[in-house]
Amino acid sequence: LKPDYATLREIPWRKGTAFVLSDLHVDTGEVIQVAPRQVLKNVLARLEKTGYTAKVGSEIEFYLLDEKKNPLFGGKETYSIGKIGQYSGIVDQILESLEAFSIPLEAVHTEYGPGQMELILEYSDALTNADNAVVAKNAVKEIARKNNLYATFMAMPWNDRSGSGYHLHQSLWTKNGKSVFAEDRDALLHYAAGILSGTSEFMALVCPTVNSYKRFSDISFAPTRVGLGYDNRTVSTRLVGCGKSTRIEQRTGAADANPYFLVAASLAAGLYGLEKKLPAPEIIEGNGHYNEHLEKIPRTLAQAAALFEKSQKAAEYLGREFVEIYSELVNFEVSVYDKTVTEWERERYLENS
Repeated sequence: LKPDYATLREIPWRKGTAFVLSDLHVDTGEVIQVAPRQVLKNVLARLEKTGYTAKVGSEIEFYLLDEKKNPLFGGKETYSIGKIGQYSGIVDQILESLEAFSIPLEAVHTEYGPGQMELILEYSDALTNADNAVVAKNAVKEIARKNNLYATFMAMPWNDRSGSGYHLHQSLWTKNGKSVFAEDRDALLHYAAGILSGTSEFMALVCPTVNSYKRFSDISFAPTRVGLGYDNRTVSTRLVGCGKSTRIEQRTGAADANPYFLVAASLAAGLYGLEKKLPAPEIIEGNGHYNEHLEKIPRTLAQAAALFEKSQKAAEYLGREFVEIYSELVNFEVSVYDKTVTEWERERYLENS
């Protein structure tokens, strides 16, 4: 482990304890290329050769649970002033602790499900944002436990409640600080086309567990088809903002994703579109869930794993060795799930078979 001292900081809720992120090396000194942080660094190095840098912002949903692991409060309380006030103790601790931990936030607010919250990290350069997301997720869980609560970033903790997503906002910038998406519409649409082309192939990275896929359903805030729309939450990819705030939001990620992989997947797909100058995609209007002309996203980890394993994009932009190792891991996850007998099966079949 080689410490990255730019990430060194004191942990505010554990006074006298320092935290630092490290990169992985073999004992002869070479960087381990398949390590998550390095996978993202490699994509960013390739992007830099185009003359552009990437800035990203993260919206990550999670549930706050009581000591019995039930939602902290009931009902649909999206952006609720009342609930934020009622639970200001824990919310203020999260806000103040993360800010003191050098993780700048735009907001922490209630979301659609009972006990569900959303953490919005300020946009920054891509590596810093991924670092902050990794650290913030762990910090929120630790702060919750100090208050005799639980926080979970599981994608779908309950069948009848809202799932937790990880939405990634992204934009490209020139080295002299100009927004590429604001000034070059062709580059914006090439990049967007690349994201669409890689959505299904990279799903195993942004939705890494069998549970991740249970949040996708029609007539929900989770997309089920691959498409691009202006401020359209029914498709996988959303164009938002204007001028310097013009950006692309990729909405397929699950809250349980590894931030390094999620950011790397999105930027690699966009970079592919730029380098190949893919044609501008159709702008989808109306409800994308029922647009049968659009490609369906994979609905299981097994489907996603098969697409990722044979993806030429993934091999070129993320590395063949990484694709092989990661595929082995997710295929093993699927095999364990397939052999596991659940409580649902016992309740349904035990006495009726």
